[in-house]
Amino acid sequence: MPGSVGATDPAERYELSSGQEALWMFEQLAPGTAAYHVPLAFRLRGPLRADLLRAALTLVVRRQEVLRTAFREEDGDPYQLVLPPTEAELPLHEVADGAELAAALHQEARDPFDLAAGRPFRLRLFRLGPEEHVLSLVMHHIATDGWSLRVLIDELSAGYAALLAGRAPETVLPELPVPYRRYARWQRECFQGPELEELLSHWAQELQDLPAVDLAPGRSRPRRPTFAADRLVVRLDPGLHRALTQLARTARVSLFSLLGAAFALALTERTGRPDTAFATLLAGRGEPELEPLIGYFVNMVVLRADLADDPAVTALAARLNAAGLAAIDHEVPFGTVVRRLAPARRPGRNPLAQVTLQLRTGGSAPGRPELPGVTSQDIDLYPGQHAFDATVTFIEDGPEFLLSIEYSTEAFNPAWAAGLAEQLHGLLRAALDCPGARASELLASVAHTLHEPDQGASS
Repeated sequence: MPGSVGATDPAERYELSSGQEALWMFEQLAPGTAAYHVPLAFRLRGPLRADLLRAALTLVVRRQEVLRTAFREEDGDPYQLVLPPTEAELPLHEVADGAELAAALHQEARDPFDLAAGRPFRLRLFRLGPEEHVLSLVMHHIATDGWSLRVLIDELSAGYAALLAGRAPETVLPELPVPYRRYARWQRECFQGPELEELLSHWAQELQDLPAVDLAPGRSRPRRPTFAADRLVVRLDPGLHRALTQLARTARVSLFSLLGAAFALALTERTGRPDTAFATLLAGRGEPELEPLIGYFVNMVVLRADLADDPAVTALAARLNAAGLAAIDHEVPFGTVVRRLAPARRPGRNPLAQVTLQLRTGGSAPGRPELPGVTSQDIDLYPGQHAFDATVTFIEDGPEFLLSIEYSTEAFNPAWAAGLAEQLHGLLRAALDCPGARASELLASVAHTLHEPDQGASS
């Protein structure tokens, strides 16, 4: 990409990044939905200093402009406005028991954001006892991604530790090289002219006549989508993770590509079409100046898999590996690709892809607060809304290997998700047992229930 993400003079208004603009438009079409909320919660045990935590948050908000950015519009055109830093809010709520806490956390995860007010996140403390608290963090995706969550938690922890030890926080939180608003402008400047046309030509060829992957064909859906969703999380054998990692290494492909091959097999079996596709996310932080920033950088790309020649699973993984590398080399903001290809649009449906696959590793996980004298434990939260038909995520969490399936309850029910999880697990096991087997042989070896009447959405 040409140019650099260098510093810039402050200005009153800035364009949104391409990803932010897509999320802003979604918010206008479906106001108040939690489909793009990112909730986290941590149980904190020990002598927590709430005043220092609030002071540390103030430092982080002052440092990271996107946390005090308002998203507004004029004549239908969105813009972002960075507000002056102020004292951060960290409300403290007393809760009597676990039931009251669970209800409060669920409400926090679902409450809408007023993006025009310049508060794209909420941080709250819930107090259960003198040395037992729960820290709730909810962010709108327009201001964050998975990488950013780790940055936020790490900076909050570093600021708290410095303040507790009486050190100047600036020693652990030095000035950032560039603000997010500069990245947004740089992105707009970068993707234009002949180079953009060359990049878009790649995607026009790659996604020509892209098949629609509909895992619930013919199923009626509400005219106005609610984005209601649920999630299934399955713990897989850690030995499976080790064996898959070794097979990927032997086949000279990424673990993601091997998992993607199994996913493509499942999609082909379920749609009856050998040509299939799914979306995934790239980190979008190619410049080193972007690594310490909080903001929305991820970019969606669509990977296509053609099984017409009945390839072996390792050969299919190699194709996806090559497609993934080509996607990185030809990365263009997803919204720009959509505008160029101009696919048919349906209200409440994402263009080009309705199913996504992700691999979340330790480096991309949010992490936990590390506060001196205080232990931290994750509390699982799910807002109950999702913007896609289905998202399959494999998670490397320390020694654990997890499979998460988020699915639209307008189209599917828990039995469907359980069937997909069982199918993916079976395909991965079969691939390990016989990596040279053809796709048709692997599918035939995996017994699963598919498209039974009770597998669809509940009426």
